[in-house]
Amino acid sequence: MSTGETNSKVHGLDEVDRRLIHALQINPRARWAAIAPVVGVDSVTAARRWERLSRDGLAWVSGHPGPELRGPSAILEVQTHPGATLEIGQALAADREAFTVDLTAGGREMLVLVTAESLNALTSYIMNRMRGLEGVRSTKTHLLSAPFTDAGQWRLRSLSADEVASIERAVADDRRERLRIDPQLEHELLKILGQDGRATVAAMSRTLEVSQRRVRETMAALTSRGRLVTRLDMAKAHSGWPVHAWYFLRVPATIVERVGSALARLKEIRLGVSTVGPYNLVLSVWMKTLADVQRLEVAIEERLPGVTIADRSVVLRTLKKEGRHLDAQGNATGVFSHLPTLFPHVDPQNE
Repeated sequence: MSTGETNSKVHGLDEVDRRLIHALQINPRARWAAIAPVVGVDSVTAARRWERLSRDGLAWVSGHPGPELRGPSAILEVQTHPGATLEIGQALAADREAFTVDLTAGGREMLVLVTAESLNALTSYIMNRMRGLEGVRSTKTHLLSAPFTDAGQWRLRSLSADEVASIERAVADDRRERLRIDPQLEHELLKILGQDGRATVAAMSRTLEVSQRRVRETMAALTSRGRLVTRLDMAKAHSGWPVHAWYFLRVPATIVERVGSALARLKEIRLGVSTVGPYNLVLSVWMKTLADVQRLEVAIEERLPGVTIADRSVVLRTLKKEGRHLDAQGNATGVFSHLPTLFPHVDPQNE
């Protein structure tokens, strides 16, 4: 989809679509010849189905700066005056620093995940940006400390264990630890892959006017060094898990790591991260029904003594997800904002 408007002609997913998406969650840049037999179609059909899914914004692959390139991040709670939430959310979604923007019901009207090149830059953005937005009543900041799991590890569960293993065996382990990385080439590759994580090596080679071998080797080096992470995301409404909630937990410091690891194994949890703030563990969760919100809360507190769920919010609409702008139905549009990185030479005004 090329605009932020809703596409009324979008169709849902059938079982083959879901199997294809699951395969690409495991290996987002897999060649069609490698995964088509597992999915149960031929390569041409797999490619055609993916073209439709990505065109309609139902699923998309993006290459993001990895942990080695991301600066400090935070979860920002925003409380707004009545009627101002959508306008403020749209204004924040236009910022590179705000890479995810959720409009929520609960103790806050909005949750925004923000990142910047340094702690000073992050602090400046949060304080100055909020001051310049009319309609903001208050904000609360939770600095992200250590992630236990992220949405790139969440799976649709449409393939069997044997089929998953088959896809995993097809993932190339091409390590290029000693390759010297050209910072400008790295930056240009991230720009291309952010917009289209399945861009071919040949296409990137032509665009950047470098050899295919250099593109391939640089991507392998970036991935192995944690500077590039490629992942598939999909429209929540078509996932079978249409309810999105955030939980804010208080956990004794001595067991945070153990609790975080245990929670990461729950199939509903997409993001689990320790934070510096009034809560020390925050979860982003997809569920099948609204009733599951309370059910999961009870299960967590019963199974993990010492854990207290201090607050929760249900997401009403996501305006932006990991840099990708979404329409009113939660489908991806053609608008993408590149995330800030630790590149010292990049001028954001030229993005």
